[in-house]
Amino acid sequence: MQRQLKELVLRSSDSLYHIEYSDFDLNITSGNATLSDFRLIPDTAVYEKLVRLKKAPDNLFILSVKKLSIKNIGARKAYREKILDIDNITIEKPNLTIIGKRYKFNDTVRVGKPKTPYQILKKVFKQMRIDSISLKDISLNYINKNKPITKHTSLKHLEIDISDVLIDSLSGSDPSRFYYTKGINVTVHDYHIATPDSLYDARVKKIFFSTSERKIILDKVSLLPRYSREDFYKQTGKTGDIYTLKFKQIAINDIDLQDFLRAQVLYAGVMNINNPDVQIYTNNAFKGKTGIKTGMDPQQSLQRVALDLRIKRINIKNAKISYSETDKITNATGEILFTHTNGYILNATNDDDQKKRNPYMRAFINTQFMDAAPLSVNFKFNLAAKDGAFNYSGELGKFDGKIMDKLVKPLAMVHIQSADIEKLDFNVNASNYSGKGHLEFYYKNLKIQLLKKVDGKDELQKQGFFSAIANNLIIEKNNPGKDSVLRPGPIDLQREPDVSFFSFLYKGLLDGIKPAVGYDKKTETQVNTAIVKVSNLVNKIKEFKEKRKERREQRKNARQAKRDSLNKIKENKGD
Repeated sequence: MQRQLKELVLRSSDSLYHIEYSDFDLNITSGNATLSDFRLIPDTAVYEKLVRLKKAPDNLFILSVKKLSIKNIGARKAYREKILDIDNITIEKPNLTIIGKRYKFNDTVRVGKPKTPYQILKKVFKQMRIDSISLKDISLNYINKNKPITKHTSLKHLEIDISDVLIDSLSGSDPSRFYYTKGINVTVHDYHIATPDSLYDARVKKIFFSTSERKIILDKVSLLPRYSREDFYKQTGKTGDIYTLKFKQIAINDIDLQDFLRAQVLYAGVMNINNPDVQIYTNNAFKGKTGIKTGMDPQQSLQRVALDLRIKRINIKNAKISYSETDKITNATGEILFTHTNGYILNATNDDDQKKRNPYMRAFINTQFMDAAPLSVNFKFNLAAKDGAFNYSGELGKFDGKIMDKLVKPLAMVHIQSADIEKLDFNVNASNYSGKGHLEFYYKNLKIQLLKKVDGKDELQKQGFFSAIANNLIIEKNNPGKDSVLRPGPIDLQREPDVSFFSFLYKGLLDGIKPAVGYDKKTETQVNTAIVKVSNLVNKIKEFKEKRKERREQRKNARQAKRDSLNKIKENKGD
């Protein structure tokens, strides 16, 4: 058996590989066997010869195993009937190194159909069955030599459990089997990798993959910035969003495994995302290049994912989402917070054929706005639209408007003194370049205070005079007003290239809120003109007062100088 095993490896690999081990112990009576310090070793001279002949494979393997244990091997049956039956194989601490180098001749030369496992095995055994195989504490190392700089990737603490392996003349075409098995379970512990741009660390506490259950489960997933906010922008040299993502669990079910492994496409039925914590931050005050956001909306980013995706439904459970933005004028940070977020997304895909059948991805979300008000919002993304066209509509329920201070005070320099919000309905058609739609804003007892940024002072300063004008002459206290007619909130907003997706959502609503409270574009222009005139008048008055004060000081100094001169003359006469 040992001789035939070694010959089998040499013959099936065209002498590229041979095996070595320190000890092989087989007990015919018990049917148990152990193989210690096993190694699969490539012959580099044979490999170089295959390269010259343009027959070398793209990957070279080096394998070592601390111990391989076989339970209840039918040695007599294997010898007499050429049928190999094994209850269990346990492989401890396998260490596999894959050296990858892509050769062009493998793309252009027809090398023929590779042999099946049965075609390799049939000269020794006509059938092989293994009830279970367990691989414990696997280490994988991948050495990529396709570029001038060799890259190393490693994966440790991997576990694989395989059930019911059958290799014979028919098992290869058995639709109930997955690569000759009834099921393969793969578990990865403590997976960690840096993103290609080295800006983030991606970590997964545990990855579980099951072919029999057709699912992948990822526990405790995180994507964390590798730098502080200040250093992050120094690294990129431009404005942009910083993401901090944490997920308790992500589960993908009903995966088409054949397509996933053979064609590297992920076609699945349902993805469940549990307890996500999403934090997005942008600093518009950063003195650097302007980060361009055009074409970076969620549905457009999905189209750039290297893996082809087609997921029928994504369920989101108990998410917390915060978006914060530092203003370039006030240098203060405003925040929008969504808690207890639940919902689902339909037709998440970047597959061209699927987009032809259905080009729309839809999302239906229910959440708590600022942890205080119920908000339901629906999205409809046109995945085929080059301009990133999408629609968002929804309803915001009753809340105390003063909680909006966290957003409008630092970003709009407005302090909300009182506002009883009854309801806000909105419907907006948007794209990478604009947003148009309308909203209906129901509220009572609106009173605001305008603020301004003063050089040399950290806190925003009150504008009492202009606030009084705004509250008494411009801003409508209630909507509907005394006439019971609801003032509409038309939305017509151009989108600047540096405005991110989340920022544009709330800016679109703000564009409709202004006319709904009586501050339409015409009024805004008149107010801004009046503010400039009043400011100029105030500046002139200040300038007049300063000059008057200066003249008074000059006269005072002249009188004092005259008195000093007279006193000196008197002193000289006395002498």
